[in-house]
Amino acid sequence: MEDDQRLGQFIRDRKVIVCVGSGGVGKTTVSAVVALHAAVLGRKVLVLTIDPARRLANSLGVEALDNEERQIPLAAFEEAGLAPTGELWAMMLDMKRSFDRLVERYSPNAEVRQSIYDNRLYKYFSTSLAGTQEYSAMERLHELYEEGNYDLIVLDTPPTVHALDFLDAPKRMAEAVESSALQWLYKPSLAARKFGFGLFNIGTSYVLKTLTKFTGAEMLDELSKFLFSFQHLFDGFQSRARRVREILGGPECAFFIVTSPDPMTVDEARFFQNRLMDEAIPFAGFIVNRVHEPYLPREALEVTSAEVGAQIRAKVADITPEAAEALGEALLTNAIEFQILADLDAQTLKALRERSGQKTLIRHIPYFSRDIHSFEGLNWVRQELFGP
Repeated sequence: MEDDQRLGQFIRDRKVIVCVGSGGVGKTTVSAVVALHAAVLGRKVLVLTIDPARRLANSLGVEALDNEERQIPLAAFEEAGLAPTGELWAMMLDMKRSFDRLVERYSPNAEVRQSIYDNRLYKYFSTSLAGTQEYSAMERLHELYEEGNYDLIVLDTPPTVHALDFLDAPKRMAEAVESSALQWLYKPSLAARKFGFGLFNIGTSYVLKTLTKFTGAEMLDELSKFLFSFQHLFDGFQSRARRVREILGGPECAFFIVTSPDPMTVDEARFFQNRLMDEAIPFAGFIVNRVHEPYLPREALEVTSAEVGAQIRAKVADITPEAAEALGEALLTNAIEFQILADLDAQTLKALRERSGQKTLIRHIPYFSRDIHSFEGLNWVRQELFGP
């Protein structure tokens, strides 16, 4: 089976597709194209981006995306000459809103819920703390997958370093919640509950006095209130984290690594491939974006600028021989430089094939002379990736 057919089979069969890669390689565009193709094939698909670049909305022809799913209007397909039999939905992860949804779902009552919302540590935790974006994406993916409203969810992740964090987020969060230090803080003893000592028991008072000297009583009080209120959410962290790990490592999921033909970027992609394989995560293949391809036969590059100038004079009226030759030299230089880039990209793709194995799926998207920021442009890429 050819690589384009194998790629199409993944789009037909899987329920979750994750696109990972370095920054600036067109990962968000590829995610949108994969989702678009799935909708054309008849699937109800959601593309979810956690990339803060916010380019997905522009590509899909809508003004903005937020934390709620939004259906792409049929008119956008018609303008691109498409007649999908499925549906395309899109959303942009809002980290704060994702955690608020978590609080809404698992808080025992409105009082606890409001105390979490008002806590200053929660406000920082849900917007700025390192790793919370990846964890909130995990929670949102878990929610969307379990609801079962979509045939396929396409996840666009942050650049590779953060994508590795996303892969580890379920495990790290579960380990943090299970740590004895954290449980010592947020689980009050039976005696403390019975006699009303609040969060901490008598045995911890000396330690708390010492901590207060370094953190301040107000800060420690905020921490105690936050952990005590948040313990209702901690109870489900482990099971949800384990479930997401099962989804990401299961047969219904596929990871595609998006890269450019730049050798350093390809090396990073290969590193991530090895990481996925070490973690027993279903690696599906590489998608190499912006590959330069020769647009002239090599013999056409062996002419002189004077010969090109003569051809220009034969086609263009009212141009002087000097201007035609100068234009011919510029065109010839551009074609030669483009051929050099094409040769370099071909060498990189050949090396990637040799190092990753002949059976590895590798699809490439040619270099376009302009950015893809429209629905019509997404369809151009789709045809290059999946065939006409």
